[in-house]
Amino acid sequence: MIIDFRIRPPAKSFLKLSIFNKDFLKKSHVQAGVKPPESFLKDSMGLLIQEMKEAGVVRGVIMGRQAAAMYGSVPNDEIAEIVKEHPGSFIPFAGIDPMNIKAAVAEVERTVKKLSFKGIQLDPGWAETPMMADDRRLYPVYAKCDELGVPVALVISIYVGPDVTYSFPAAIQRVARDFPSLKVLVVHGAWPWVHEMVGVCFTTDNIWLVPDIYLHIPGMPGATHFVEAANYYLGDRLLFASSYPLRPIKDSIEEFSRLPFKDEVKEKALYSNAARLLGL
Repeated sequence: MIIDFRIRPPAKSFLKLSIFNKDFLKKSHVQAGVKPPESFLKDSMGLLIQEMKEAGVVRGVIMGRQAAAMYGSVPNDEIAEIVKEHPGSFIPFAGIDPMNIKAAVAEVERTVKKLSFKGIQLDPGWAETPMMADDRRLYPVYAKCDELGVPVALVISIYVGPDVTYSFPAAIQRVARDFPSLKVLVVHGAWPWVHEMVGVCFTTDNIWLVPDIYLHIPGMPGATHFVEAANYYLGDRLLFASSYPLRPIKDSIEEFSRLPFKDEVKEKALYSNAARLLGL
Protein backbone atom coordinates (compact mmCIF):
# COMPACT_ATOMS: atom_id res chain seq x y z
CA MET A 1 0.00 0.00 0.00
CA ILE A 2 1.20 3.50 -0.85
CA ILE A 3 0.20 6.99 0.24
CA ASP A 4 1.12 9.65 -2.30
CA PHE A 5 1.70 12.75 -0.18
CA ARG A 6 1.39 15.39 -2.90
CA ILE A 7 -1.26 15.31 -5.62
CA ARG A 8 -2.96 18.20 -7.41
CA PRO A 9 -5.99 16.62 -9.10
CA PRO A 10 -7.27 17.58 -12.58
CA ALA A 11 -10.43 19.25 -11.32
CA LYS A 12 -11.96 22.63 -10.57
CA SER A 13 -9.54 25.50 -9.97
CA PHE A 14 -6.51 23.20 -10.01
CA LEU A 15 -6.87 23.22 -13.79
CA LYS A 16 -6.11 26.96 -13.79
CA LEU A 17 -2.71 26.49 -12.13
CA SER A 18 0.43 26.68 -14.27
CA ILE A 19 1.18 23.00 -13.61
CA PHE A 20 -1.84 22.09 -15.76
CA ASN A 21 -0.66 24.21 -18.67
CA LYS A 22 0.27 21.57 -21.25
CA ASP A 23 2.84 23.75 -23.04
CA PHE A 24 4.45 24.85 -19.78
CA LEU A 25 4.92 21.28 -18.59
CA LYS A 26 6.34 20.09 -21.94
CA LYS A 27 9.16 22.61 -21.59
CA SER A 28 9.86 21.84 -17.94
CA HIS A 29 12.89 19.84 -16.78
CA VAL A 30 10.69 17.80 -14.44
CA GLN A 31 8.96 15.95 -17.31
CA ALA A 32 12.21 14.82 -18.91
CA GLY A 33 12.09 11.16 -19.93
CA VAL A 34 8.45 10.41 -19.13
CA LYS A 35 5.16 10.59 -20.98
CA PRO A 36 2.57 12.77 -19.25
CA PRO A 37 -0.22 10.68 -17.68
CA GLU A 38 -3.46 10.26 -19.60
CA SER A 39 -5.42 11.75 -16.71
CA PHE A 40 -3.41 14.95 -17.12
CA LEU A 41 -3.72 15.05 -20.90
CA LYS A 42 -7.49 14.52 -20.70
CA ASP A 43 -8.14 16.44 -17.45
CA SER A 44 -9.87 13.34 -16.10
CA MET A 45 -10.49 12.55 -12.43
CA GLY A 46 -11.71 9.09 -13.39
CA LEU A 47 -8.41 8.29 -15.08
CA LEU A 48 -6.46 9.70 -12.11
CA ILE A 49 -8.30 7.36 -9.72
CA GLN A 50 -7.57 4.48 -12.09
CA GLU A 51 -3.87 5.41 -12.30
CA MET A 52 -3.67 5.59 -8.51
CA LYS A 53 -5.20 2.12 -8.13
CA GLU A 54 -2.95 0.61 -10.79
CA ALA A 55 0.10 2.03 -8.99
CA GLY A 56 -1.00 0.73 -5.58
CA VAL A 57 -1.82 4.17 -4.15
CA VAL A 58 -4.58 3.88 -1.54
CA ARG A 59 -4.70 7.58 -0.62
CA GLY A 60 -3.52 10.77 -2.22
CA VAL A 61 -2.89 13.93 -0.20
CA ILE A 62 -4.38 16.91 -2.02
CA MET A 63 -2.25 19.96 -1.31
CA GLY A 64 -4.10 23.26 -1.58
CA ARG A 65 -2.64 26.53 -2.75
CA GLN A 66 -3.25 30.17 -1.85
CA ALA A 67 -0.63 32.32 -3.54
CA ALA A 68 -0.07 35.52 -5.50
CA ALA A 69 -2.25 35.91 -8.58
CA MET A 70 0.50 34.93 -11.02
CA TYR A 71 0.78 31.50 -9.34
CA GLY A 72 -2.91 30.85 -8.79
CA SER A 73 -5.07 29.69 -5.91
CA VAL A 74 -7.62 26.96 -5.22
CA PRO A 75 -10.55 27.59 -2.84
CA ASN A 76 -10.45 25.14 0.04
CA ASP A 77 -14.17 24.47 -0.34
CA GLU A 78 -13.41 23.07 -3.80
CA ILE A 79 -10.87 20.69 -2.28
CA ALA A 80 -13.50 19.55 0.22
CA GLU A 81 -15.88 18.92 -2.70
CA ILE A 82 -13.30 16.80 -4.53
CA VAL A 83 -12.71 14.70 -1.40
CA LYS A 84 -16.46 14.23 -0.95
CA GLU A 85 -16.95 13.30 -4.61
CA HIS A 86 -14.28 10.58 -4.39
CA PRO A 87 -14.71 9.03 -0.93
CA GLY A 88 -11.75 7.12 0.44
CA SER A 89 -9.33 8.33 -2.23
CA PHE A 90 -7.99 11.65 -0.95
CA ILE A 91 -6.84 13.46 2.18
CA PRO A 92 -7.06 17.27 2.14
CA PHE A 93 -4.51 19.90 3.17
CA ALA A 94 -5.79 23.48 3.04
CA GLY A 95 -4.00 26.21 1.18
CA ILE A 96 -3.56 29.29 3.38
CA ASP A 97 -3.00 32.87 2.21
CA PRO A 98 -0.69 34.58 4.74
CA MET A 99 -1.28 38.13 3.55
CA ASN A 100 -4.26 38.68 5.88
CA ILE A 101 -3.07 36.93 9.00
CA LYS A 102 -6.35 37.21 10.93
CA ALA A 103 -8.22 35.64 8.01
CA ALA A 104 -5.47 33.05 7.60
CA VAL A 105 -5.75 31.87 11.21
CA ALA A 106 -9.55 31.74 10.88
CA GLU A 107 -9.22 29.67 7.70
CA VAL A 108 -6.92 27.20 9.44
CA GLU A 109 -9.50 26.76 12.18
CA ARG A 110 -12.41 26.49 9.72
CA THR A 111 -10.81 23.93 7.44
CA VAL A 112 -9.52 21.75 10.26
CA LYS A 113 -12.53 21.90 12.59
CA LYS A 114 -15.43 22.18 10.14
CA LEU A 115 -14.07 20.53 6.98
CA SER A 116 -11.84 17.91 8.69
CA PHE A 117 -8.70 18.84 6.77
CA LYS A 118 -5.61 17.01 8.02
CA GLY A 119 -3.11 19.85 7.65
CA ILE A 120 -2.32 23.08 5.88
CA GLN A 121 0.06 24.18 3.13
CA LEU A 122 1.90 27.49 2.88
CA ASP A 123 3.88 28.78 -0.10
CA PRO A 124 5.71 31.60 1.72
CA GLY A 125 7.94 32.56 -1.21
CA TRP A 126 4.91 32.85 -3.50
CA ALA A 127 2.86 35.11 -1.25
CA GLU A 128 1.87 38.50 -2.68
CA THR A 129 4.72 39.84 -0.55
CA PRO A 130 7.28 36.98 -0.61
CA MET A 131 8.29 35.72 2.81
CA MET A 132 10.90 33.44 4.32
CA ALA A 133 9.58 30.50 6.31
CA ASP A 134 10.50 32.18 9.60
CA ASP A 135 8.79 35.50 8.80
CA ARG A 136 7.09 36.52 12.04
CA ARG A 137 3.89 37.31 10.12
CA LEU A 138 3.47 33.54 9.67
CA TYR A 139 3.85 32.68 13.34
CA PRO A 140 0.14 33.01 14.26
CA VAL A 141 -0.62 30.39 11.59
CA TYR A 142 2.03 28.07 13.01
CA ALA A 143 0.69 28.64 16.51
CA LYS A 144 -2.87 27.77 15.44
CA CYS A 145 -1.72 24.57 13.72
CA ASP A 146 0.29 23.68 16.80
CA GLU A 147 -2.79 24.24 18.96
CA LEU A 148 -4.97 22.10 16.68
CA GLY A 149 -2.36 19.36 16.34
CA VAL A 150 -2.11 19.44 12.54
CA PRO A 151 1.06 19.56 10.43
CA VAL A 152 2.21 22.50 8.34
CA ALA A 153 3.52 21.76 4.85
CA LEU A 154 5.94 24.45 3.64
CA VAL A 155 6.69 24.49 -0.08
CA ILE A 156 10.39 25.33 -0.14
CA SER A 157 12.62 25.02 -3.23
CA ILE A 158 14.50 26.90 -5.92
CA TYR A 159 11.27 27.87 -7.72
CA VAL A 160 9.34 29.16 -4.70
CA GLY A 161 10.55 32.69 -4.08
CA PRO A 162 12.26 35.58 -5.82
CA ASP A 163 15.72 34.01 -5.50
CA VAL A 164 17.54 31.00 -4.09
CA THR A 165 17.85 32.48 -0.58
CA TYR A 166 14.14 31.83 0.03
CA SER A 167 14.83 28.09 -0.01
CA PHE A 168 17.71 28.09 2.48
CA PRO A 169 16.90 25.65 5.34
CA ALA A 170 18.04 27.82 8.27
CA ALA A 171 14.66 29.57 8.30
CA ILE A 172 12.89 26.20 8.53
CA GLN A 173 15.12 25.19 11.43
CA ARG A 174 14.19 28.35 13.31
CA VAL A 175 10.47 27.64 12.84
CA ALA A 176 10.83 24.05 14.00
CA ARG A 177 12.74 25.11 17.10
CA ASP A 178 10.30 27.90 17.93
CA PHE A 179 7.42 25.36 17.70
CA PRO A 180 8.97 22.10 18.93
CA SER A 181 5.66 20.18 19.03
CA LEU A 182 4.60 21.27 15.52
CA LYS A 183 5.13 18.83 12.65
CA VAL A 184 6.85 20.84 9.90
CA LEU A 185 6.77 19.22 6.45
CA VAL A 186 9.21 20.51 3.84
CA VAL A 187 7.75 19.96 0.38
CA HIS A 188 10.44 19.76 -2.36
CA GLY A 189 12.98 19.15 0.42
CA ALA A 190 14.42 22.69 0.16
CA TRP A 191 16.20 21.71 -3.07
CA PRO A 192 18.91 22.63 -4.04
CA TRP A 193 20.07 22.95 -0.40
CA VAL A 194 19.81 19.19 0.16
CA HIS A 195 22.95 18.72 2.22
CA GLU A 196 21.98 21.63 4.45
CA MET A 197 18.38 20.41 4.76
CA VAL A 198 19.27 16.91 5.89
CA GLY A 199 21.76 18.52 8.27
CA VAL A 200 18.97 20.57 9.82
CA CYS A 201 16.92 17.37 10.19
CA PHE A 202 19.85 15.76 12.01
CA THR A 203 19.44 18.31 14.83
CA THR A 204 15.69 19.02 14.65
CA ASP A 205 13.36 16.05 15.06
CA ASN A 206 10.01 17.65 14.20
CA ILE A 207 10.88 18.28 10.55
CA TRP A 208 9.60 15.83 7.92
CA LEU A 209 10.80 15.83 4.32
CA VAL A 210 8.65 15.44 1.20
CA PRO A 211 11.33 15.72 -1.51
CA ASP A 212 8.97 14.44 -4.26
CA ILE A 213 10.46 15.10 -7.74
CA TYR A 214 13.84 16.12 -6.33
CA LEU A 215 14.29 12.60 -5.02
CA HIS A 216 12.99 10.33 -7.77
CA ILE A 217 13.82 12.04 -11.07
CA PRO A 218 16.71 9.90 -12.39
CA GLY A 219 20.05 11.65 -12.01
CA MET A 220 18.71 14.49 -9.85
CA PRO A 221 21.66 16.16 -8.06
CA GLY A 222 21.44 15.79 -4.30
CA ALA A 223 19.01 12.86 -4.29
CA THR A 224 21.60 10.54 -2.76
CA HIS A 225 21.78 12.77 0.33
CA PHE A 226 18.07 12.17 1.00
CA VAL A 227 18.62 8.41 0.66
CA GLU A 228 21.68 8.34 2.92
CA ALA A 229 19.93 10.39 5.60
CA ALA A 230 16.85 8.16 5.47
CA ASN A 231 18.92 4.99 5.81
CA TYR A 232 20.67 6.49 8.85
CA TYR A 233 18.42 8.77 10.96
CA LEU A 234 15.60 10.18 8.80
CA GLY A 235 13.75 6.98 7.97
CA ASP A 236 10.78 7.80 10.20
CA ARG A 237 10.36 11.30 8.71
CA LEU A 238 10.56 10.81 4.94
CA LEU A 239 7.37 10.83 2.85
CA PHE A 240 6.91 9.68 -0.74
CA ALA A 241 5.14 12.02 -3.15
CA SER A 242 4.80 11.98 -6.91
CA SER A 243 3.91 15.69 -7.10
CA TYR A 244 1.37 14.76 -9.77
CA PRO A 245 0.87 16.11 -12.42
CA LEU A 246 4.55 17.10 -12.58
CA ARG A 247 5.41 13.40 -12.85
CA PRO A 248 3.21 10.33 -13.47
CA ILE A 249 2.39 8.42 -10.31
CA LYS A 250 3.44 4.96 -11.49
CA ASP A 251 6.74 6.19 -12.96
CA SER A 252 7.47 8.08 -9.75
CA ILE A 253 6.93 4.98 -7.61
CA GLU A 254 9.10 2.86 -9.91
CA GLU A 255 11.95 5.38 -9.83
CA PHE A 256 11.61 5.75 -6.05
CA SER A 257 11.75 1.97 -5.65
CA ARG A 258 15.02 1.79 -7.59
CA LEU A 259 16.77 4.02 -5.08
CA PRO A 260 19.06 2.20 -2.60
CA PHE A 261 16.83 2.54 0.46
CA LYS A 262 16.85 -0.12 3.14
CA ASP A 263 13.71 -2.23 2.76
CA GLU A 264 12.19 -1.07 6.03
CA VAL A 265 12.88 2.58 5.16
CA LYS A 266 11.26 2.21 1.75
CA GLU A 267 8.08 0.81 3.30
CA LYS A 268 7.97 3.61 5.86
CA ALA A 269 8.39 6.31 3.23
CA LEU A 270 5.78 4.80 0.93
CA TYR A 271 3.11 4.20 3.55
CA SER A 272 3.56 3.87 7.30
CA ASN A 273 5.18 7.26 7.98
CA ALA A 274 2.28 9.03 6.27
CA ALA A 275 -0.30 6.82 7.95
CA ARG A 276 1.20 7.62 11.36
CA LEU A 277 1.42 11.34 10.64
CA LEU A 278 -2.18 11.50 9.40
CA GLY A 279 -3.59 9.26 12.13
CA LEU A 280 -4.91 6.63 9.70
